[in-house]
Order: sequence, then C-alpha cells, then structure tokens
Amino acid sequence: MMEDTGSVVSGSSALSLIRPEAEELRARDMDVYVTEAFEEEVLKHFKKKEGYAGAGDVVLKQEYNDSAMAKIFKLKKGEKKVDVIVTHWTAAVAPILQFHTTSVMNYITADSLVCLYPRWTTEKKGFVNPRLYLEGKSTLHTVEGLMKYVGRGFKIRADP
Repeated sequence: MMEDTGSVVSGSSALSLIRPEAEELRARDMDVYVTEAFEEEVLKHFKKKEGYAGAGDVVLKQEYNDSAMAKIFKLKKGEKKVDVIVTHWTAAVAPILQFHTTSVMNYITADSLVCLYPRWTTEKKGFVNPRLYLEGKSTLHTVEGLMKYVGRGFKIRADP
C-alpha cells in the first residue's frame, strides 16, 4: 500500500526505529502521511483491510492554515491508533519538513527508513525549525511538541 500510494510513516514509529534502545520513544500510535490523490485509497486500506474505524470527524487544525497539512483522519482499532495526515502538496513528506524540530524529521517509506539529521537525532539533539520564530509560527501546540521531546531527553536548541 505504501509503495502504491507514496505514503510515508513518521512520528514515534520512525523515531523508535532510529533509536530502538530508547524506551521513552516506544511507538504509541502511527502517523501516516499521504497526498490528496491517494487519500481515499489509504483510508480504504486501513478501514477495510486492517479493520480500523473512524475515531472522530476529520480534524482540521487551525494552526496548520499555511502548512502542508490539509486534514487529519483519526482511526482506531481497539487500543491501536492511526492518524492519516493528508497534504495538498505533491509529496507526502512535505509536512515532515515543516516539523517543529530536526529531531522528528524522520520517516519510513515502503522500502527505507529516512533520518534527515542522523547524527543529531541519534545523539538526542535537535534544532528548532527557524520558520517557527522567524515567521512567528510558534503556538502553544508547538511549544507542547517541543517540550514533549525535551521530556524524552532531547536537547533542543534554537541556534546551531
């Protein structure tokens, strides 16, 4: 399915593969990124083939108005959760490049694991995406995201 749709998995699922020894990074859910062109195919896969159901309405995030994220579908099967994040851009990885820090700019394709900042990530270091402060894009949600990784032992900096 990932190969056919160009979808990628990011978030704690990818980070837990890069740092498998880190218990605090254990994957708790799965974030699947897909373009609008393959949105229906990915949702059908999770609902029909994997047995997931919608856990709520489509979430349209106000703070994502100028980002590559168009909408988020929340799916659930028992205790397992999958977020399908849809981008209106032509590449499913586009939202990942806008993440708050380099620490989470990682993703899994159909046949590879990509870590955009391998040395920093494996050393539990990260830099804040300059867009957040240069363009005034910081929100409470962003700060909570940064603090989540500080709480997991990452040293996050705003300057190199």
